Amino acid sequence: MVQQLREYITAALGQFFPEVPVYVEGEKPQTAYFTLELISATYDRQREGRYMAIYRYGIRYEQGKLLESEALADGICEALAAKESGHSSFRVMRQGWEAGSEGKGPLYTADYMLYLQREPQQGAPIMGQLTGGERLKNEYRFK
Repeated sequence: MVQQLREYITAALGQFFPEVPVYVEGEKPQTAYFTLELISATYDRQREGRYMAIYRYGIRYEQGKLLESEALADGICEALAAKESGHSSFRVMRQGWEAGSEGKGPLYTADYMLYLQREPQQGAPIMGQLTGGERLKNEYRFK
């Protein structure tokens, strides 16, 4: 899911801000650009076999002007909300913007929530079928 969220955010930025590249690796652009990073992942148990995952992504605006970055905060919020309408597996639950610091551009954060359902792998025994010596395999599937 982490890679899907990264691709989703990158696509939203590319669609709504085509003039600002998303830097991944290699030589950094000479103009303003975005960087994208997974800041944290949190898993909360909701009930037996069901977990809520919260992924916090940071979108940093580097080499841009301060006033542009403040306007981008609203634009990024709108871009992510517009792209979210087509994805039912996750949703943005919190967004934030922090001013830049010495040597770092402003940081926009978005917390994505999704539910994970633990299900046995197909063909794997469930707890009541174990006779001895077998091990359960845990697999998380998105619901």
